[in-house]
Amino acid sequence: MQAHSKHQTTHDARTKGGHVSHTGHQTSDGHYGRFALMLVLSFACMYALMYAMVDRFANVVPNINQFYMAALMTAPMAILELALMGAMYQDKRKNAVIFALAGLVLVGSWFGIRAQAGVDDRQFLKSMIPHHAGAILMCEEARISSQDIQALCRNIIEGQQAEIEQMKSLLDPTRGQPQPATRD
Repeated sequence: MQAHSKHQTTHDARTKGGHVSHTGHQTSDGHYGRFALMLVLSFACMYALMYAMVDRFANVVPNINQFYMAALMTAPMAILELALMGAMYQDKRKNAVIFALAGLVLVGSWFGIRAQAGVDDRQFLKSMIPHHAGAILMCEEARISSQDIQALCRNIIEGQQAEIEQMKSLLDPTRGQPQPATRD
């Protein structure tokens, strides 16, 4: 009866997640699945958390630069996970592919940001609204004692808010698309 019990336990463990070996231990395939899930969830969290510096929810505007930044932060996580937790990930071919893809994402997102790849008129405006809103938040919340810096912050708040309103107006579909600059 005890042998049946051991067999039953192994069988139950094997059928629950499909990632358990005949000995009842987790296989690396399950680790890779959780690794991928961790990266997807981390990317989503980082994308959302990039808006922590925005002064109000109305200025949370999804944009390609936030995507690049979230990818830029997620890629090193993949590399570090494999480097530091390598014993969990024993498929050398999968590891090489993950390292290569993470490296490509890291370099691609770095240069995407630096070259502003894919940033047209609309993406520029969508990227600048949260950026300006961050300056407003800092001025409103920082404990500034210098009168000169307080005066600077008043100017920043006034100027950045006016620019945010202008950018939102340019993005308004009832107003039409931003018009390209004409050359004389």
